[in-house]
Amino acid sequence: MFNERLREPERILIIDDSPSNARVVAEALRGQAEVHHASGERAALGMAGILKPDLILLDIAVPGMDGGAVYHALKAMPPLRDVPIICITGKDADDEQLQALGMDGADFLRQPLSVQETRARIQTHLTLRRKARLLERAAQDMSDMRRYFPVFIAYWNADLRNISCNDAEGCWFGLPAADMVGLHARDALGADNYRAMADSLRQALAGSDALFESRFSRPDGEAWYGRVALIRRAENVLMMSISDVTDDKRTQHALFDEKERARVTLNALADAVIATDDDGRVTFLNPIAESLTGWQFDDALNQPVDKILLLRNSQGRALPSPTHLALAERRTVGMALDCELQQRDGGLLAVVGRAAPVMDHAGRPGGAVVVFHDVSEARAMAVRMTHLAYHDALTNLPNRILLQDRLLQALQQAEQSGERLGLLMLDLDHFQLINDSMGHAVGDQLLQLVALRLQQGLRPGDTVSRQGGDEFIILMPGLGSIEQAGMLSEKLRRLVAEPFQLGESRYDLSASVGVSLYPDDSRDADELYRHADAALYHAKQQGRNHCSFFSGEIEEALLTRQALERHFRVGAEQESFLVYYQPKVDVEDLSTVGVEALMRWRKEDGAILAPAEFIPLAEKTGLILPLGQLVLRQACLDGKRWHDAGCDLHVAVNVSAMQIAAAGFCEQLRATLKETGMAPDRLQLELTESVLARDVELTMAMLSELKSLGVSIAIDDFGTGYSSLSYLKSFPIDVLKIDQSFVRDMLSDSSSGAIVAAIVRMAQAMGLSLVAEGVESAEQAHALARQGVRIMQGFYYGKPMPVEEMDRRLS
Repeated sequence: MFNERLREPERILIIDDSPSNARVVAEALRGQAEVHHASGERAALGMAGILKPDLILLDIAVPGMDGGAVYHALKAMPPLRDVPIICITGKDADDEQLQALGMDGADFLRQPLSVQETRARIQTHLTLRRKARLLERAAQDMSDMRRYFPVFIAYWNADLRNISCNDAEGCWFGLPAADMVGLHARDALGADNYRAMADSLRQALAGSDALFESRFSRPDGEAWYGRVALIRRAENVLMMSISDVTDDKRTQHALFDEKERARVTLNALADAVIATDDDGRVTFLNPIAESLTGWQFDDALNQPVDKILLLRNSQGRALPSPTHLALAERRTVGMALDCELQQRDGGLLAVVGRAAPVMDHAGRPGGAVVVFHDVSEARAMAVRMTHLAYHDALTNLPNRILLQDRLLQALQQAEQSGERLGLLMLDLDHFQLINDSMGHAVGDQLLQLVALRLQQGLRPGDTVSRQGGDEFIILMPGLGSIEQAGMLSEKLRRLVAEPFQLGESRYDLSASVGVSLYPDDSRDADELYRHADAALYHAKQQGRNHCSFFSGEIEEALLTRQALERHFRVGAEQESFLVYYQPKVDVEDLSTVGVEALMRWRKEDGAILAPAEFIPLAEKTGLILPLGQLVLRQACLDGKRWHDAGCDLHVAVNVSAMQIAAAGFCEQLRATLKETGMAPDRLQLELTESVLARDVELTMAMLSELKSLGVSIAIDDFGTGYSSLSYLKSFPIDVLKIDQSFVRDMLSDSSSGAIVAAIVRMAQAMGLSLVAEGVESAEQAHALARQGVRIMQGFYYGKPMPVEEMDRRLS
C-alpha cells in the first residue's frame, strides 16, 4: 500500500527567453527528465497547465514579462500549487533574489547557469517532490483505508470523548464521523454497546491493552458481533478498532448448533456409537456405548479404540476393531458374524455393527465411526428357536428330527466300531385314562416327570426322545452285550413304575418297552424303528408292563438271565449270601495263621453255590459292589472278634476289579475299619493279576492309598496273569499266592514244577511272603515245604467252612 507507484518520466518546464539556459538544463538532466521550454508569459502559463510539470525554472527578469506576476499566476493554478519553482536571477541581482524569496520561491539559481549546480539543485528538488508525492499518496491510502476498510477505527481522549473516526457515513453505530467528534463513548456508541465494554475501556486507558469479542446492537436493534482491539497511544489517546465477525460468529453458532443436534441425535440413538480420530483413539461415546462397553466417556477419551471396543469371537480369540480396517481401506467394514463384546467388568455381549471412515474436505480419512448394538437376546432367541425346532416343547427332549440325525450318526459309528446299538420304544400303559379323568394339565406334568426320570436313568451318550403323546424312543449306542440292552430296558421300565407325586396325589404308571438291536435285527434306521415298534406291540400283547425284544431267540435267552438275576437280587435282600472261611496253615507247627473269606449263595432250595457260579453274573448286574462290601464288613467283624479272643491271624478278602475302579472304595474301606474296629494290619486284600494289568497308573495310585491305611496286599492266582513280572518292582505288594493250577500239577508236570520253583525263588529274592493255594495232598505239601514255602491253603488243611465251624477250629 505504501510502495512507490511505477514512476513516469519527470517533466521540467523552463520559462526563459534565453535558449542557452534551456540547453544547460537539458544537458544537466540528459536521460533523467523531460525538459520543456517556454519564452513568453502566455505560452508559459498555457504549457504549464497542459504539462503539469514536476519542477519549474522561472527567469524572473525576462524582458517584457513580469516574473512576479507569472510566479503568482502559476501558484494560483490548483495542479501547480505544490510544484516547486526555482527562480533564475542575474549574476548580481540581489533585489531579484530577495524578490524571489519573497515570492516563496523554493530556490534560486544565478546566471550564467552551471551544469553541475543546476543538476544538483534540480535533482534535490525532484527528490523532495517525489517524497512529498509519496507522503501524499500514503496519507490518501491511509485515509481511504480508514474510510473504506471494513474496520471501525476511532480515537478517544482520556475522558473517552471522540477525537476522530473513520465511519464517515455512520454505518457502524448510526452516527457519521463528523457528528461523533466530541461525544462521549456512551453517546457515540450507544448505551448498551458502551456498557458491554466499559470495563475494558477503563483498563485500556490505564495501560492494559485489550482484545476481545463483544455483542453489539445497531440503532434498529439488529445484533452483530465485533472483535475489539483497544490500544493506548501517547498523550492518553485511546485507539479503538472493531472488526465485524458476525458472519464468523453465526458460522460458529451454526456449527455448534449442528454439533449439538448431532450429539443429541447420537445420544438418542438406540445403537451404540463410538467415534475415533485418524489414529484410532476415542473422541466420542454416546450413552448406549457407555452402557454396553462399561466405559464412561471421560475415561474412554483418547484411549485406543481396541481397549474400549474389546471384541472376541465365539472361541474367545481377540478380534481387531473394524475401525482400523475402515481407516486403512477407506470403506465401510462390518463386524464378524460371531462377534462378542467383552465389557469393562468382563461380561460378554453378542454384538453386530459396522465402522465407516469420516473423510475431511481433502478426501483424507480424519477419523472413523463405529455403530453397533446388542444382539444377545436376538441371538439367544435364534438359539431357542433352533432348539425348539429339534426338541419337544413339553418335555424339552429331542424330537423325531434330532433323534433321526443322532441315530444315523450312531449307526455309522457302530459300523466302524463293530458295537451293538439299541433302539427302545417305551409307551406308557393306559395313559389316556389319566388325561381323560384328571385332565391334560396333570397328564402333561406326568409326562415331564417321566421324561426327567428316563433322562436320569440313561448312560452318558444315550438319547431319549419324545415322539408325541405318551411314546418315548431311546437310542442306546455302544452296547457291550444283548444282556446290557435288556438290563437297561428293565431299568427304565422300573423307573417308570415307581410312584409319581403331584401335590398330594400319587400316580402309579407302568410302561411297555420294545427293543430292536443293530446289527442283530437290522442295519437300517427305518427297519430298526419298525422292529422296535413291533416288539412294543408284542410287549403290550403280553399284558403290558413288559419288555420285549424283536428277536424270539434273543428274548428267550434274556428271560433266562432275568430269572437268574431276579433270584439273585432276592437272595441279597433275604440275606441268602454267606461268608465262609478257609484256613491258611503254617506247615512248621500246623497252626492257623490266617483265613480267606469266601462268599457262598444259599438258594431257596437250600443248595449252596460256589462263587464261580454267580460272581460273573454279579459283576454284569452290578451287584458285585454291594456283595463285596457285605463280605468285607463281615470279615472285619469276625476278624475283630477272633483277635479279641486271642487269635493272632490275618483275614484275607478278595477284591474285584469293579470294586477297585469304583469311586470312594478307599474311603469305604476306611469307614468299615473304623466301624468294625478291625486292626488294618490284620486285614489282607487279595487282587488278581488281571486287576493290576488294567490301568497301571490308576492301580498304582489305588494300591498306594490302600497301603496308607495299613492293610497288606496279596496277589491271588499269581503266575496266570499277563504282566506278572513287570509290576512286581513297582506295585506295593506284600504276598504272592501260588495259583492252585501250578500246585495241582507240580508233581506230575515238570513245567508246573519249574514255575512253582521260579515263583518261590523270585518271592524270596524280593522279600515277599508266599502262600500256596490248592494244596490237596501230603506229597504236594512236602514238596512245597522243601522249597521253602511255609504258608499253605487247600483241602489238605481245611475246606471253606461256615463261621461257626471256624470258631470251633480256632478255639
